[in-house]
Amino acid sequence: MVFGKKKNAEKLMKVNLSPAQMFYTNALSIEALVNVLERKGILRKEEVLDEIKKLGAERKNKMEELNENIKKS
Repeated sequence: MVFGKKKNAEKLMKVNLSPAQMFYTNALSIEALVNVLERKGILRKEEVLDEIKKLGAERKNKMEELNENIKKS
């Protein structure tokens, strides 16, 4: 397969969205993806929620660690 310039009809359309609209669009896309993967039996929504909680806790701990290091310096 040869990769070249895309034809005009194949170019992505540029859309001006507010941050709130981008957030909502992103959330809908993620929800749709999770729904499809769950429907196909690839994962369960509970697994995704558990992973989100795990990542959230890791990020929180990292931020607390960074804040402590900043206070010490």
